Amino acid sequence: MAYSSAPHEKGWVIPLGCNEKGWHFHDFDKTPHCTISGTTRFGKTVMLKNIMTYLIEHHPDDVEFVILDMKGGLEFGRYKNLKQVVDVASNPVEAFNALGKVKAFMEQQEALFKANGWSNVVNTPIQKRLFVIVDEGAQLAPDRFMTKEQKDMLASCQHTLGEIARIGGALGIRLIFCTQYPTSDTLPRQVKQNADLKITFRLPTGYASQVAIDDYGAEELPSDIPGRAIVKTHEKILVQTPFISDDEMMKRLEVYRVEKVVERREADRKTNEDTIHFE
Repeated sequence: MAYSSAPHEKGWVIPLGCNEKGWHFHDFDKTPHCTISGTTRFGKTVMLKNIMTYLIEHHPDDVEFVILDMKGGLEFGRYKNLKQVVDVASNPVEAFNALGKVKAFMEQQEALFKANGWSNVVNTPIQKRLFVIVDEGAQLAPDRFMTKEQKDMLASCQHTLGEIARIGGALGIRLIFCTQYPTSDTLPRQVKQNADLKITFRLPTGYASQVAIDDYGAEELPSDIPGRAIVKTHEKILVQTPFISDDEMMKRLEVYRVEKVVERREADRKTNEDTIHFE
């Protein structure tokens, strides 16, 4: 199923995939947060790139991304110069700093909403949306072999992600949290409870499927069909997700590549700026 075959839809929607009933879409203004699970090589990161490409192509001036690419920046580092990308973190320290800026922005938004009597971004004049993408959330889980400082830093990251999941949706922040093998440690409880869209590709065990979508089934997805996924909202559906290559994504988004993004980020570091510019 090629990305290019996905229909164009208005609003803050993205294509989930296709089945015998046709294309299925998700509206992030109705359900702001999402979890994606799946064993490596079965389509999880490709799904992230589908989402990112579709949102940029349909909202080039209103969408922004903070990406925690915990695979060392190998997947999303190449897109850091897109004008829509605020930051790409490639290790826990960078993730901690990036989430600190998101937290500061969230506090600013709360003050703005209180001052104007707003309760939900969809009922305000604000057109922009900030997407926080976490690719491989297990890297943010504290481990008993870590130092206290490392554990505290990662615990702070998980706490901030929980805060984003709990109150960020109303403020215009959307969280997409991904992990290869979901467990109670790698998938924070606040994130899971507040993410009403759950997508899972093939998983090795029924236990992992239960954690990912509160149901069995991901362990039974075919091992020879990458991109086959279960989508869980108020119902459970099986879809074939779109495929987009890195080359196609780069070609589609090349028009949004700008050098001033790097210059702005460097200026922010020099001035110790703590906030994300998000109009």
